[in-house]
Amino acid sequence: MSNVAVQSALVALGGIGLLVVVFLLARRGLLSLRYALGWMAVSLLLLAAAVVLLLIGGISHTLPITPTGLLAGVGLAFVLAVCLQLSISLSGQQEAIRELSEANALLGERLKRFEDEVRTSETAQPWADGRAVQLRAGRQR
Repeated sequence: MSNVAVQSALVALGGIGLLVVVFLLARRGLLSLRYALGWMAVSLLLLAAAVVLLLIGGISHTLPITPTGLLAGVGLAFVLAVCLQLSISLSGQQEAIRELSEANALLGERLKRFEDEVRTSETAQPWADGRAVQLRAGRQR
């Protein structure tokens, strides 16, 4: 077996292993469906890359790049794309957290004003219908 065939088999095994791990993580709920589908697509691309690696290995003497170098370049491009996608997701989460924090602060301030208003209205006129006076008189007896 040639080196290219061994490399291709290892890439295919890695793709199958990734597919199994992602499936198990998604099934247990540790990986959301959005990301699980993406990683399953990546594992299928690894299987396709194993086939392409075999095809390129046969014609590598005419190309200025080795099959391993091509696979490493494509892998690096993929890792950069994943980093960019995660940065975009993180930015969206950061914005959502900021908006929720601001809304929470505004609600806290509104609640504080409401409580202060209720406190001042109770001391000025506890109940408008005079029941408070009757209740207080009943307690004094």
